[in-house]
Amino acid sequence: MITQPLGLVAHLRKPPRSLDVLFYVNVGVLALFFTLWGSKYVLSPGIPFDLPISDGAVESAVATDFVVNMQRDNLILFEGGRYSLESFKVKLDEVANGQGGKGRARLLLRTDRQTSTQALGAFLAVAMAAGFSVQLAADVPQTGAAGSR
Repeated sequence: MITQPLGLVAHLRKPPRSLDVLFYVNVGVLALFFTLWGSKYVLSPGIPFDLPISDGAVESAVATDFVVNMQRDNLILFEGGRYSLESFKVKLDEVANGQGGKGRARLLLRTDRQTSTQALGAFLAVAMAAGFSVQLAADVPQTGAAGSR
């Protein structure tokens, strides 16, 4: 060969080691990742889930006089009408005056995930100023066996 008289073979890099072991480790890690990703024990983002309902929740429930749905920050659904926070204040005063001396009425507030805590705090201030107590709703319990949906 032409490289032997000059000794160029000694200056060449050695051939790389076999990376077969790292290849199989990488494949194993990817398989583990996809197995856990599709597993029912790992909560993936975007998958809805229901919280368990405790048995004592129904016994300690308190009856409410009115139901208010609050969607987004400035959309309040109450007795078939759509209100902003300012117009709801007026409507709530009318309802409180219509109650007469019946006592402190209770509002059940159901909120949407788009409702900010600032809007929730403003709603609570308006309702308490009108003389109402507010109960927040997280989930509506289903009738029947616990866990059946």
